[in-house]
Amino acid sequence: MSGPLAERLRTAIDEAPAMVLPASPASARSRYVNLEVEHFLAGHDPKRLVIVATGEDRSAEPELPPALDHVEDPLWLDVRGDRKLTRRELVKVAAVVLGVGFEALWRRHVRHRRQLTALWCALTLVVGAVVGTALVRQLDAEKRSPEQQRAQFLEWMTKEVKSVDLPVSEVKLNITRVDDLDNDGLMEFFVVNETAEFCGSGGCTSSVYRTVSPGQYEAVLELLGTSTARVRPAEDGTKEIIFSDLSVSREPLYSIYALRDGRFELKHYEFCDGFVFEACTEPAVITPVPRERPPSVDESAVPLERPAADARKVRIGAAGTSLEAGDHDLTVRGSLAGGEWYLVEVWKKSCGFVPASAVRPR
Repeated sequence: MSGPLAERLRTAIDEAPAMVLPASPASARSRYVNLEVEHFLAGHDPKRLVIVATGEDRSAEPELPPALDHVEDPLWLDVRGDRKLTRRELVKVAAVVLGVGFEALWRRHVRHRRQLTALWCALTLVVGAVVGTALVRQLDAEKRSPEQQRAQFLEWMTKEVKSVDLPVSEVKLNITRVDDLDNDGLMEFFVVNETAEFCGSGGCTSSVYRTVSPGQYEAVLELLGTSTARVRPAEDGTKEIIFSDLSVSREPLYSIYALRDGRFELKHYEFCDGFVFEACTEPAVITPVPRERPPSVDESAVPLERPAADARKVRIGAAGTSLEAGDHDLTVRGSLAGGEWYLVEVWKKSCGFVPASAVRPR
């Protein structure tokens, strides 16, 4: 074919599988557009031509190049004005360009749309589940915050104390510590009940409450007249409780409690011989004696300040009175490693050490 079309353009038209012709009044009157359509129709099936009518006027028939005068029922689409191509029309264009049947491509498109819709629905469900789980966990975390747990416990504890018909103004609860002792995310509470009806000559009751679930608690340790508690990590991942509830000549003697079967039980005593607990690296460890039938102590034994023969006598009371033999009842608390010395309670949790020769099994 001869004419003004450049060789490169003719080659491109020859190699093109289809032609999409934007049909506007300007292109219908263009000689070059008409030549391009003629060249395409000379080497291609007219069914591979798609006409897209453009422009603003939709009142009249679209104008087409003269080369299309003899083409019967060409495929054409109307996007004049503000009209948009429908999905079905786009698939028609794709079918022409790809050289496949429209019905087969449409079914394929519908199937793909259904799969995509199902995928989006599944994705929406997954995202919804993840977001929902995250929100539930966030709300649960807020409920389990130490502050929230403290408020819940204080409300519960106040109701428990009021159960003895005390007015609220007389209920005095001192929460001295809040800590997670069993590593379950729920707090345990150290409470000194300073309400008058709960205190005696030996002092007020100190208790440790374990959270079974938010709003449900149980006492796992109760002591009378103890000091503020410390805690430290235990080998099993829980925490041990340390009370300095005993003394030797007014130096603290530490009682170590460990979690056993849901309760805190006395594990041993530690004596730091004047050092503060945090600086005590090698304490004297004292193993408790069985509560049933503890050993008896010679009435003439004089408790000493430390397990040493040259140690001074223990001092008790505000005046630092030294104990003489025979004027006190001694209760065995535990034995030191090696069994050569025993810890004994002298008077109101004031303790001392006596040699094993002064102790007799019952």
